[in-house]
Amino acid sequence: MSTDKKRWINIVLSLIGIAIVILYSICEESCRYLQGSLFSIDLKYLGIFYMGMLTGLNFFKKGTIFLLFLSLGMGAELYLIVFQIKTSVYCYYCISFGAIIILLFLLNFERTKKVLITISLAIGFILFSFLFKGATTPVYAEDFLMPSFGNGQIKVRLYTDYFCGPCRSLEPQLEDMIKDLVRRNVITTTFIDTPIHPPHTNLYAKYFLYILYEKNDFVHALRARAFLFEAAKNNITGKEKLEAFLKKKGIRFKPFDIKPTLSVLNSYLQGDTINATPTCVIYRGGKKDTYTGPANIVNALRSIH
Repeated sequence: MSTDKKRWINIVLSLIGIAIVILYSICEESCRYLQGSLFSIDLKYLGIFYMGMLTGLNFFKKGTIFLLFLSLGMGAELYLIVFQIKTSVYCYYCISFGAIIILLFLLNFERTKKVLITISLAIGFILFSFLFKGATTPVYAEDFLMPSFGNGQIKVRLYTDYFCGPCRSLEPQLEDMIKDLVRRNVITTTFIDTPIHPPHTNLYAKYFLYILYEKNDFVHALRARAFLFEAAKNNITGKEKLEAFLKKKGIRFKPFDIKPTLSVLNSYLQGDTINATPTCVIYRGGKKDTYTGPANIVNALRSIH
C-alpha cells in the first residue's frame, strides 16, 4: 500500500473515531456506559482531541510522531479493555472507538520502529493505570447518585428495611466485614432500602439518599444507616421528627431529585426478585447467588476472601 493511500485511510479512520465519540455523547442520557476521566478531563473530550491530533499529524505527514502517539493510545486502550473486563460493564461506543485505534495500530505498525512502539505502548498503559479514574455507574442526570461503594469485581447488593427486626440485628454484624471487603477492593457493595414496610421505609430511603448527597462517603453511609435503624427502632415516622433526630445526631442531608436513583434501584429489586428482607445478592464469576436471613448472609460474606 502506498504511503499516501495509507495516510488518507488514517485520516478517515480518525474522523470515524471522532464521530463515534460524538454519538457516545449524544447517547449519554440513556445508556449504561463506561465513564472516566484523565487529569479531571472527561474521556470523551480527550477522545475527540486525540483523534483530531492523529488527523492533523497525518495531514502534515508527521509519520514518526503519529506512530508515537498512536502507540501511546494503544497502550491506554489496552488498559481500558482490561478495566471493562474486570468490571464486567461494556460500552459499545468505547469498544468501537478502541477498534479504530487497533485498526490504525495494525495498519501503521513498523518492525523497524518496534522499540519506539513498545516503549510508547508501555508508557500509555502505565499512565492510564495510575491516572485514569473510571466508574461503571449509569448516569441519567447531573445529580445522579448511587449508594454503591468499593471497586471490587464481586458485586454485593444488600436489601434491607429499617423497620425490619432481623435487618436491625444483622447490621452490626455486617459493618466490620463489609468495611474490610470494600477497603481491600474485593467487593462493590450497593445498599438498597426495600419498601417492605411502606410508607415509613420510603421516607427513610429518601433521607438516606439525601444524606449521601450531602456527603457520599462509605464510612459516613454506614454511620447514617446505624442512626436510621436507631430512629426506626424508636418508631420515629414523621418527616419533621426524623429530620430533628438526624440533626441531633449531627447528620446533615441535602434534598435532590431522587427519581433517577429510585428507577435504577427498582430495576434491581425486580431483577433480583426481592420479596423479603434481609436479602443479599452476590454476583461473582458470572453467577448470581441469593441469601436471605442474617445467618445465611453473614456466612455468605465470610466466604468471600
